[in-house]
Amino acid sequence: MKLRWKTLIGDTLILALCILALVAISRQTASGGSGYVQIQSSEATYRYSLDVDREITVHGPLGETLVVIEDGHAHIEDSACPTKSCTFQKPISNAHSWIACLPNQVLLTIVGNSSENLEVDDVAN
Repeated sequence: MKLRWKTLIGDTLILALCILALVAISRQTASGGSGYVQIQSSEATYRYSLDVDREITVHGPLGETLVVIEDGHAHIEDSACPTKSCTFQKPISNAHSWIACLPNQVLLTIVGNSSENLEVDDVAN
């Protein structure tokens, strides 16, 4: 009888550790920061890592657009466009997600973690 309890406790401990490992892997996979945000404007294309929180001012034909990167997500905080509908879009963090400010010609795109895109140097193309 004593051996059964030890086996049950051991099995329960192994199951709990497996569940914790799955939760940790799921959080890491689902979290942002797995790539970078590419910001295209009428002037240039910029790339910024999602791992570093920052505010970026991008110039467009109508004025400035403020892009915020925080907690692995990117969004447009403010723009010079008349309707400001781009500021109501939820933050993006998954590959191929995008937010566009059409009047000010600014496009945010999340680029995934492919082998050729691992290195980001935070400079304009």
